[in-house]
Amino acid sequence: MLKTLQSWQTLLLIFALAILGALVTAGFLASQRQPSSTPVMRGYYLAQEMGCFACHGPGGVIGASNPGALWGATPPFKAGGPIMSFVQSDEEIREWILYGAPRRLWKNGNKPSERRNGNNSRNENNNSSGKGRDEDDSGWDNTQGVGGLIQMPAFAGLLSENELNDLVSYVKTIMDTPKPRPPLAERGRRIAADMGCFGCHGQGGRGGVSNPGSFKGYIPPWDGTDFAELVENEEELRQWILEGKVDRFEENPLATYFTHGQAIQMPAFEDVLQDGELEAIIAYIDWLRSDDKQFFPYWIEESVPILPSVVERGKWLFHKSGCVACHGPKGVGGVPNKNAAGGFVPALDDLAEKMELFEKEDVDTIVALFEQGLSLEDPSISEPVAYFDAVLTQYLNFRKLILKGGYPRKKGKKEASPAMVMPSWKNRLYANGAPASRSDINAIIAYLLTLQEI
Repeated sequence: MLKTLQSWQTLLLIFALAILGALVTAGFLASQRQPSSTPVMRGYYLAQEMGCFACHGPGGVIGASNPGALWGATPPFKAGGPIMSFVQSDEEIREWILYGAPRRLWKNGNKPSERRNGNNSRNENNNSSGKGRDEDDSGWDNTQGVGGLIQMPAFAGLLSENELNDLVSYVKTIMDTPKPRPPLAERGRRIAADMGCFGCHGQGGRGGVSNPGSFKGYIPPWDGTDFAELVENEEELRQWILEGKVDRFEENPLATYFTHGQAIQMPAFEDVLQDGELEAIIAYIDWLRSDDKQFFPYWIEESVPILPSVVERGKWLFHKSGCVACHGPKGVGGVPNKNAAGGFVPALDDLAEKMELFEKEDVDTIVALFEQGLSLEDPSISEPVAYFDAVLTQYLNFRKLILKGGYPRKKGKKEASPAMVMPSWKNRLYANGAPASRSDINAIIAYLLTLQEI
């Protein structure tokens, strides 16, 4: 009888230990299956939670229709799009999120949210005062084409500082995809984009999408800590890219349960990649995971070419800075601009005439001065062409327009403001945000002066 009791006690102890072991194992697996997020990932899910994509479109890259908006839609975050007209710095991203408009558009120091939430707030398209769009008292300057029935909400008080930082990280990643300084890493970024890698691993490899059945439920970004669990060394990274699997997991039954059962499978690129492309992609991933990575904003070229003349440099700057997107090839214009006088972004192929230069010899003289590194207000310059005072005035006005930006004339006094504005390029030409050099501005002007046939 005693032996039977002891046997039952032993069985119960074994059973209890088995249950305890199962619970410990389950708890361990549950803890291991928790995704390790990054600021960009958290920003993406937070934007989804806060309703940002309802207006800015899925992922913030399309932009939803907005009746009455001068752009016709709420601007997407996508790099190179209309967002450039609305955001001049990282700080302005924060201000748009917190207050619904950046400080430079506030009127009399009033936050837009303060006026919208008060008794005096009104629909800017239907206010009863009869004031124009850019003359209303909504608390901010409407001359930048941000109107429409759907207004940007103010999230101040609804976000913690960490949440705000995560949102800014995501928006910056979408609107300002960084380009690595190392040429091989930049080549790898372009190849990865062409191969569709960012569709699963997120913009620039910094996001990641859900993947039902996978160990952690999502495809990890390349710059997160979860990536290190899947890729222990470069040899495994090569195997993942070329074969879509690694031997370490294929030899582990528990690992294969997830890798073979997940909905989205890693494709094998062995028969797709050309010579050197694998090394370039690896170089980009290594750069992305480094702590001291250096990069250019998307509009900055990774290296400055050696150009034979100031005109050629100006042409290069005009194209690489994106000026051609609005002003057209060779400055011919033709890009529609709703509510602007003339209905289009102005052409620049008549700049010589606008600067009071009507003879080819005069244009050549001005370009030659730029070629020498001089600027037209330089004291050493004395009447190089006829009517130089008028030429200098127009030159200074145009240079100021490039550096500070400006608003085009409206079609009529009672019309809404033009949709497209001239962005400020003062801090946009260089990767570190340094002010644009006078020589670069002069090079752009020199190129534009040569476009007009005189």
